[in-house]
Amino acid sequence: MKQLRYTIQQYNLFSKTQIKLSHANLYHCEDNNYDIFPGYPYSKLLYVLNGSGQFICDGTCVPVKEKDFIITNPHKHRFSIEVDHDSLDFVILGIENLNFIIDDEPMREAIRGVSLDSPVADALMTYLIQEIQEQKKEYEAICNYYLNVILIELHRHTNIFCNISTKEKKARDCRFVRDYLDKHFRENITLDLLSEKSSMNKYYLVHSFTKNFGCSPINYLNEKRIEESKRLLETTNYSIAEIADQIGFSSQSYFSQSFKKNTYMTPNEYRRSTRLL
Repeated sequence: MKQLRYTIQQYNLFSKTQIKLSHANLYHCEDNNYDIFPGYPYSKLLYVLNGSGQFICDGTCVPVKEKDFIITNPHKHRFSIEVDHDSLDFVILGIENLNFIIDDEPMREAIRGVSLDSPVADALMTYLIQEIQEQKKEYEAICNYYLNVILIELHRHTNIFCNISTKEKKARDCRFVRDYLDKHFRENITLDLLSEKSSMNKYYLVHSFTKNFGCSPINYLNEKRIEESKRLLETTNYSIAEIADQIGFSSQSYFSQSFKKNTYMTPNEYRRSTRLL
């Protein structure tokens, strides 16, 4: 008797995660120029059921045909759709706690088309849609199971990796951004730079940072600069232009405008008020 034994490791990409299928929307389009607003800032997995056409978002145009996938990271931008022939049918799956990464780098474009060529993924998409439509007992658990296998197929056949965004990781990433701003607030900082440093989609970064700290990263940056400018106004004789330059503002006028919006005083008025104390 011959026996082949295969040991299955307990850990895998998704075993310790809470990837969750938030919603599924089915669309039937017969004309061009449909505008679709994906809603909550979750990652999206789009699957073309029938027809062909183009999806357009943020200047990126992705041609699609039957059984093609499209992936997007969390953002709330609109899609425009162009239908090639009679109609285009597709489904959009909203996925919580997930970011798509390309070759270990953040996905730069707003949307990306994927020709997966996976009979497994195609079959599971059919089953998933059927479960959603019939809504039998425990259908949510089955849908999430199908989704996880589809994502594994995506990872298996492409250079696309699914980065898990647990609450702990989200909080840790946001703390990294805050600490980076605390150390580098004097430098020229943009959302694109913060997105690159943190490997977070910039729209998702703004959403998560605001949820964790009550303000956007750029507002936090401006408040940090204003606080430092107060210290310089109180303790030095630097000119307003010199202070604006030292704390990272692009111009004296922008600094004065931001300072007044924050304190209801101009920088000179604030300096005089502190010298009178």
